Amino acid sequence: MTVLVLGATGRTGRLVVDGLKARGVQVRAASRSSPVRFDWDDPGTWGPVTKGVVAVYMVTPEDPGFRAELVGSFLERADGVRRIALLSGLSAGYGSVPMASREVPVRRSGVEWTILRPGAFQQNFVVPPQSGELRLPLGPQPRTAPVDVADIADVAVGVLTTEGHAGRIYGLSGPRALSYSEILEIVSRQSGRPAVYVDEPVERWLERMRADGVSKKALSWSLETFDAIRRGEYARLHDGVQQVLGRRPRDFADLVSSG
Repeated sequence: MTVLVLGATGRTGRLVVDGLKARGVQVRAASRSSPVRFDWDDPGTWGPVTKGVVAVYMVTPEDPGFRAELVGSFLERADGVRRIALLSGLSAGYGSVPMASREVPVRRSGVEWTILRPGAFQQNFVVPPQSGELRLPLGPQPRTAPVDVADIADVAVGVLTTEGHAGRIYGLSGPRALSYSEILEIVSRQSGRPAVYVDEPVERWLERMRADGVSKKALSWSLETFDAIRRGEYARLHDGVQQVLGRRPRDFADLVSSG
């Protein structure tokens, strides 16, 4: 059994590679910067990485302009693949097109598929902002239940190496929802660098992002996410970690204190 890991140098991919190898699984680790090269924009790299592969951990670019039809084209060429674990995102669950569209060709592929939908990554919050202020247009008390990337990787390894996950969609979150102020308090206490959350007017935030050269598509996707955070979508708890691994997900405070 050879498992192809796409995005093998990324935040979850490298941990999936390690987890599979720890179970004695043969791994083909591929990315744009790996010796085994894979690039979604270069179909010439697709065939070589799938030769002899029976399962795939699939990661797509965090780019709202990514064309979902590339997923279908890739799968048409992936002869012999029988199992896919797709890293999607929580946003697909509330209908966000950039993520939801990537799930469609996987579900229609005719192979055994499982979809992972994590919310925000805990690792996105562990470093306090240099300015001491996290300025975002999220409302006065936004909340989120971020998930540890190690839990995402452990779930992916479980899905790829055990039975009973075909056709399942697993929402992944941490064990509790925290306000952004609580998150920054935890990080500040550990780092010794004070940081606070500031509810910034959306137009002011947009001005800053445009000045930094952020694209219109990226801004649109961010604003959609901000709306979802204000609605409480990212504060909901999901039991995917418990279902697949039989244990509680890691807490954000534990990650910060261990780092």
